[in-house]
Amino acid sequence: MRPEPSATGFTLVELLLAAALGVLVCGVALQLLIGDAARSGALAETLRLRRLQGRTLALLQGDLAQAGSWQVAPVVDPAWPCSIGTRQPLLAITPQNGTDPVVYSLGTAPSGLWRGRVLMRCGPAFDLQGQPSSHGAYLNRVVLDRVEAFRIEQDPQLPLLHLELEQRGRGRDQLVRSSAVG
Repeated sequence: MRPEPSATGFTLVELLLAAALGVLVCGVALQLLIGDAARSGALAETLRLRRLQGRTLALLQGDLAQAGSWQVAPVVDPAWPCSIGTRQPLLAITPQNGTDPVVYSLGTAPSGLWRGRVLMRCGPAFDLQGQPSSHGAYLNRVVLDRVEAFRIEQDPQLPLLHLELEQRGRGRDQLVRSSAVG
């Protein structure tokens, strides 16, 4: 007589326990991946905003480098080549060559295309080499949207301006700041 083979394998309870544990581990891994993707998206948005702010501050520094004089928080002048509308003028930069001033203003967007308050530049168009056109028409262009604040402080000792931009990201709690000296 042969001995009866012993039963090998798993019981139904063991299989259900293993399946539940597998689902739990997959759920935790999925939550970690979703959280990581959200953090990556927020970081990408912050980097994008910093790049745009850096470009805006570089444009401002370029205008200031060609300045003969500037005026912080100027009074609206009807002789300016561009209409300011309801926006608040923040900076008027008069070039060394004596042409009309380049005016930066902050306020409501000119159209629904832009989100939130916008920083606009009223100044000459640029040529193909990226230099301001000395004989081109002045254009009023949006430089940056979703601007929370744009602060300009005149250094009392030096002919320098401290510039600081704050911009709101897509997340309500995401505020990105950049600063420069011009």
